[in-house]
Amino acid sequence: MLNVIAEIGKIVVAGRSNDVLEFLVPERNLFKVLVGMHFDTKKKTVSFNMVKSTEQEGFSKQVLKEFLYIPTEKGNRPQFLITTQNLGYILSQTIPNMSVFLNDGELKKKLEVLIDIFWIETGKPNDSRYGRVVGPEFIKIGEVIFENRSKDVKKAITEYATDLEKAVAEKMNAKPKELLYTVMVDGEFIARNTEYRSFVLHKNLESAFESTQRQYCTNCGTLTDVSIDTTRFLLKFYMTDKINFASYFNAKNFNRAVTLCRDCYCNIIIGERWLDANLRTSLGNFQVYILPQLLYSNFNDGLILDKMKNLPKYFNAAKNINELRQKEAEILFYFEDVPFILNFLFFRKAQAAFKILTLIKDVPPSRIAKMARMMNQVEDVAEKHDFPAYSRFDLNQIYWLVPMKKKGADHLEYRKLLQLFDNLFNEYLFQPAQLYNLYCQLAHMHRSKTYQLYKFSKKGEPDLALKSDTLKWNLFLLFLKKLNLFQGGKYMETMHLEEFYPTGLADIFADLQYDPAQQGLALLGYVLGAVANAQYKEGLENKPVLEKVNYQGMSEEKIIRLFNELFEKIRQYKKHIGYAERWWSAAKQLYESSDRRGLTANERVFYLLSGYSFNLLSSGKKNSFDNENNDNE
Repeated sequence: MLNVIAEIGKIVVAGRSNDVLEFLVPERNLFKVLVGMHFDTKKKTVSFNMVKSTEQEGFSKQVLKEFLYIPTEKGNRPQFLITTQNLGYILSQTIPNMSVFLNDGELKKKLEVLIDIFWIETGKPNDSRYGRVVGPEFIKIGEVIFENRSKDVKKAITEYATDLEKAVAEKMNAKPKELLYTVMVDGEFIARNTEYRSFVLHKNLESAFESTQRQYCTNCGTLTDVSIDTTRFLLKFYMTDKINFASYFNAKNFNRAVTLCRDCYCNIIIGERWLDANLRTSLGNFQVYILPQLLYSNFNDGLILDKMKNLPKYFNAAKNINELRQKEAEILFYFEDVPFILNFLFFRKAQAAFKILTLIKDVPPSRIAKMARMMNQVEDVAEKHDFPAYSRFDLNQIYWLVPMKKKGADHLEYRKLLQLFDNLFNEYLFQPAQLYNLYCQLAHMHRSKTYQLYKFSKKGEPDLALKSDTLKWNLFLLFLKKLNLFQGGKYMETMHLEEFYPTGLADIFADLQYDPAQQGLALLGYVLGAVANAQYKEGLENKPVLEKVNYQGMSEEKIIRLFNELFEKIRQYKKHIGYAERWWSAAKQLYESSDRRGLTANERVFYLLSGYSFNLLSSGKKNSFDNENNDNE
């Protein structure tokens, strides 16, 4: 993927400034106040004053570039950035680290004077990050102290900074998270100092080429001086800082993983910052980068850049059913016109850790357009049969249809869901047995109310959640059938029996493409719902008839037994059930006369509970569960 990111960087840079620092400054931020932390070496005081403020949603990029705001170094790296949102870094390590890293010059001397005056030693004098801190006696705001805090120096500095941030925020009439800090020394901003800006450029680019080899660049194939240092990349595709990842455990062999020339390295640095700001989205609860790969080289770079910027916008519209209904023509036009092939990088990011979950490669944009069309057709079916709004289906909903356990290896749990997305984007056939198994896990979670074991919380009343998710699963399977990715049963008319169906159910079966055996099971499930509803009216709120369903699979014998047991229940609750006996009779004829040899135990559960869930669609219709007329009519 480095070649794709380098290509993005090359497109971004084309026709624009070649100043790398401009691209390291983020496009967006949420800061409202820029605070100058002023060190006065004559008065020996540290004061905090407002430099700039804005009523907009964050400062403009021009302001951030002026004060060279770059997001802080990740992980355990030494911090050296003068403009930062983390006051704790300025109070402790930023200035001491800079004084070490800088070459001899005026700025280095100035910082050494600051350290001599304002910094005091902590309980870890030899620690480059937490060995020193600005003494509270110099700070002329609030009444903050450093002494008598936690014995853990890192924690003590964090608490010290937090107290000071609150005092500064109160003075600025803002929230602590809205403050951005920059350092001033005797009235001058260090961020504007040319030595400092050269230093930041060196740390982000030139330092990687302090030690080079003459070799072929992995990305462009040029024979030139290359670097193997990728430690400053945001996205870690290769390990080059841990000896156990080197061939033969030899640090000199890292070049077997990746070698980069200066131009490609620079393009990757720029490309990954740009894609993090502009090509980041989500799918369900997954974070995703959309990585476009240019198909042709003779396109206008400015036009390509505009199309790349719009990728998340149109993808987000295509995956969301509400936006899709409103903008289908616009979405389809976009995806049928872009000159890219798409790659979807699913990842997790927590502080400094970046973990790739999966990479779905080489997805043609026309594939997204096709999925959008099919989702719209599925929504037509849902609207036709009055599916509740909370049972609608789109790409985001797939995440919530697969239960993932909290315990155990995260990647193993995510993999079963990521595999669904991989099949979907790459047009691989889905295995019916796998899907029905996933559904049964979800149904069992709702029925047993074991939400605490899974990665998403309880969704309202469990029985309603089960019915809602079952309807979504029906729409999901219909979506796959329309994409020719799911080989299920084929709908067959049963005209001699359809007059005995509940109102509207024959049309639902036709639109969802149920075969006769599946219709028979769904009708049986509808009867199950009628009995459960009758039990509820009798005061049995837990609906004990539902205990007849084994959510881990129903064998043929158990289905036959359920037919017999429900017939007895119909007689028992006849005054509440209405037309259930004729539904049961139609279900039995359908099921027994159909070819049901291919049905699996989980598949039987799915269609049984689908019929049970269709009562959500029966409100206000004749022959619904609430109709208390009996069979004597």
